[in-house]
Amino acid sequence: MYRGTDILKIYDDEFNNIGTATREEVHTKGLLHQVAHVWMFQWSGSEPYILVQKRSQSRELYPGRYDIIQTTHFEPKQSYEDAIRESLSYYLGAKLSNEDITHLGSLRQHIDQGDYHDNALIQVFAITVKKALFILPETEDILKVRFDDFSSFVHGDLPQIDMYSLDDVCIRYSQPEDWWIRREEFLDAVEPYVQNKEQELA
Repeated sequence: MYRGTDILKIYDDEFNNIGTATREEVHTKGLLHQVAHVWMFQWSGSEPYILVQKRSQSRELYPGRYDIIQTTHFEPKQSYEDAIRESLSYYLGAKLSNEDITHLGSLRQHIDQGDYHDNALIQVFAITVKKALFILPETEDILKVRFDDFSSFVHGDLPQIDMYSLDDVCIRYSQPEDWWIRREEFLDAVEPYVQNKEQELA
C-alpha cells in the first residue's frame, strides 16, 4: 500500500530532520514525514466552490471516497510550493507561480490501516483556479461543491450535499459516508481562510 522508492525527509518528535527514507519505509514503519494537502477553489462572483476528486475504487486507502484534489510528497531539496507547482502544472494544464499558493497552517495526521502507517506533519495549502484540465491518476471523477454547503455538512447541519460538475450542473448528492472528510484541517485552516476572503470581497 503506497509503496515507492521516492526519497522523503524524516523527522523526530521535535521535528528535527534526522535523515531520509524511501516512501515505502515511511509508510511501513510509520516514520514522521511531511506532506502537502492542496485545497482547490473556484469562485463564482463572491461564492466559492471547493473542487474535489472521487478516489478510484482500486485505491487501497479510502477507495471511492470524495477527497481533496491533491496530496503531495516532495523531494528533500524541494520547497512545499515548488512541489505543489510542479505537480499541479501537469494536472491543470497551466503553470502556477509560488504566489498563487497560499499556506494555511499545519497539523499532525495519524492513520493506521493494516501494514500502512501514515505519521505525517501536514502542510495545508489553498489555490484558486479559473479553469482546470484534470488528468488525475487513480481518480474516478472531478466535481465541486459549494463552500457554504460543505461547511454546513462538516458541522453536521446538512445530512447530504449537492455535487456539481465542472460546468455547474448538479449531478448527484452525497452523504458523510461517501467522503474522506478532512475535518480538522477544514475547521482549523481552510474555513477561516475562506471566511476571511469572503469578507474581503463583501
